[in-house]
Amino acid sequence: MIRGAALRMSTKIAVALGSVVLAGALAQAQDDVLMRAMKDELARTMSQIQLQKLDKPYFVAYRMDDIDQRQVSATLGSMTQVQPARVRFIGVEVRVGDYAVDNSNYISARTFAGGMPGMLSSVRQAPLDDNYQQIRRAFWLATDVQYKKALEDLSAKRAALTTHSHNGSVADFTKEPPLTKFQAAETPNAGKQQMEKLARDISVLFKSTPQIYNSSVEIQYRDYYTRYINSDGSSFTRSQPVLKLTISADTQADDGTPISDSIELFGHGLTDLPSEEDLLARTRAMRDRILKLRSAASLERYNGPVLFEGEAAPEIFSDQFATGLMAVRSPMSDDSRFEMFFEQMMSQLGGSSFADKIGGRVLPEFLSVSDNPLVGEYHGAVLLGGSSIDDDAVSTRETKLVDHGILKTLLATRVPTKAVSSSTGSRRGWGPAPSNLFVTAEKPVANADLRKELLRRAKERGLDYGIVVRHVGGGGSSTSLIRTAARMAQGGGDQGTSLAEVYKVYGDGREELVQGLEISDMNSVQFKDIVAVGDSSSVHTEEFIPRVGAMFSMGMSAFSDVPIVSCVAPSMLFEELSLVKSQGPFPNPPVGPSPLAQK
Repeated sequence: MIRGAALRMSTKIAVALGSVVLAGALAQAQDDVLMRAMKDELARTMSQIQLQKLDKPYFVAYRMDDIDQRQVSATLGSMTQVQPARVRFIGVEVRVGDYAVDNSNYISARTFAGGMPGMLSSVRQAPLDDNYQQIRRAFWLATDVQYKKALEDLSAKRAALTTHSHNGSVADFTKEPPLTKFQAAETPNAGKQQMEKLARDISVLFKSTPQIYNSSVEIQYRDYYTRYINSDGSSFTRSQPVLKLTISADTQADDGTPISDSIELFGHGLTDLPSEEDLLARTRAMRDRILKLRSAASLERYNGPVLFEGEAAPEIFSDQFATGLMAVRSPMSDDSRFEMFFEQMMSQLGGSSFADKIGGRVLPEFLSVSDNPLVGEYHGAVLLGGSSIDDDAVSTRETKLVDHGILKTLLATRVPTKAVSSSTGSRRGWGPAPSNLFVTAEKPVANADLRKELLRRAKERGLDYGIVVRHVGGGGSSTSLIRTAARMAQGGGDQGTSLAEVYKVYGDGREELVQGLEISDMNSVQFKDIVAVGDSSSVHTEEFIPRVGAMFSMGMSAFSDVPIVSCVAPSMLFEELSLVKSQGPFPNPPVGPSPLAQK
């Protein structure tokens, strides 16, 4: 009884404190001269803007991002960059027409030929001073540009619709109930001196290894404070501080094969990172592993079972499977050749969509996947993808994406598709993106038994070892995008997923490090061939590139950073994957030894 009363009392206190915080944030928002300027200019836009007798806007949204950024870099104990910066960007979204047919989801060949400046015209830099008139002026000028562009696009789109249909009866925009949420700006949790000291202390560890040609430690801290309002009556303020620590190093084997590895860690501030002692230990382990890889053996080819162990499992899931979980529709155009080219580009940059697979099996029946932006941690690990409101001012929620192997739905914004007709509260930046992905399993296998199963399946294939991957490396979504774009520019060719930490595992428990391997032609279909998963999960966080089509749906996003996605998943045993030796040509190693080798 006493415990129950204490619990009820603590709950009342928490609710009361929450009310005080909310009231404080609301008062701050009401007194915010910037929000007042945005609201006043939006009201004037909706009541007065109209060019001759052409369409008036039916929807307008204003967004402002204040970005407080600190970045430090160090190599071999010496600082190479110290960059404090503060910048403010505004974004304007103007829709003319109506919810059924408006100026969005359309791009002309002329606009596309204009390059990125024309495509990003909805975003511009704004004054840093909190001057009411200057802020109104900045939004007035941006709105004028976007309104005129919207009229041109709608006129061209209506003309194009007379010659061919597109997307059937799918509307261009959905209605959402008004929503208001205010969050106070957070106190920065990343001091410049602390960042510099940490970067120096970690980077100096590579000073004793001249065999490693390049190494760096970079710490980025960005505090995004966003203000948003739209003509539907929604408004919000939101603070999103993000810190990223990157420790990277590279060298070459004697035959020139590139060898590299990195550690990437995310948090809201320095206090979310592991202790400095732990970071130093992890860096030493990576450094020593790179040195071993220089003389490690390789394989020309391997075809058989592969176990992604620990953090490698959520890493490969994010890179190769999660990119298809967004509902993004291809824009129509006045040039059918552009539409064909765009479809090909969409397929190559980020993999194929799952839009045509809803209701079908995409994973084994013992696996399920959900996206949950309302969770902030998992077993003490910070999850970075969470938020209570998305960039469309829609409440976020948990979304069951895959249920016992069957794809149920996709993540969506207010831009509907044939596959998903309403928003799931998943607008992040240019378009839909995951937040915190959870892969859960029925009847998981103990990790020790998972290895036994790997070796059993390898033996069935006549192999005396199996392959275990502990770190994928070689690129998250962003690096994969750059690599694929380079491949397209070179006229095609197979695309592999490079692996940073790979082992041959033998029946007696012996492990042998292997260098220079990549997965040949990895795609989402192979995830149906997962035969077993472990009984404990790991967390992997990375920057996530939304699907290319998202930027053409409307084109409004202030200068938001690349979405950060956290994925929680158990170790995964694939029945069959093909691994191949990385192909050159590679540059020759340096002719002479490093000056650091001289004593």
